[in-house]
Amino acid sequence: MQFVMRRFVLGAAFAVAVLRAPSARADPPDPAIAVAVGAITIVAGFALGGTMMATSGDGASQDEAGWLLLESGFVLAPLAAHGVMGEWGRGAVFASVPAATTLTTVPLFLVNPAAVVHGTLPQQRVMWGLFCGGLAASMVGVIDAAFAPGRQVQVAPIVGHDLAGIVIGGAL
Repeated sequence: MQFVMRRFVLGAAFAVAVLRAPSARADPPDPAIAVAVGAITIVAGFALGGTMMATSGDGASQDEAGWLLLESGFVLAPLAAHGVMGEWGRGAVFASVPAATTLTTVPLFLVNPAAVVHGTLPQQRVMWGLFCGGLAASMVGVIDAAFAPGRQVQVAPIVGHDLAGIVIGGAL
């Protein structure tokens, strides 16, 4: 028993030492990988949620679950993309809009459980409007992850002869 315990402690100590060691790589994260991770997350949400809705038959609850799974890909994509860049807080900010659009569809499903397939025209307009808004906000968040490391936006007032205003400059 003592041999097994000693072996476990040595193995755990070795694992901690290896996992806590600093990375030998000094390269910054690749923005292209961040965009790829975000895009894959959106596509995975589409694939899983779409498959769930396509195989539901006439099951309203499976349609709802598929719709929410599809939209949850929109929420996770900016978070995952910014996570690759090490900017979890910025990713959470960009994920907040798709999260709001996803959560806003829940009351619609409570009113009409079959709203995905058999919703009224106003219900469908609300659902698809929230869907498009969430997708657009998610894509903006994923694209932002590519430009996040070196971004510096400068805002300065400008005053001159017959001129007054604000100048915004920097790399986006």
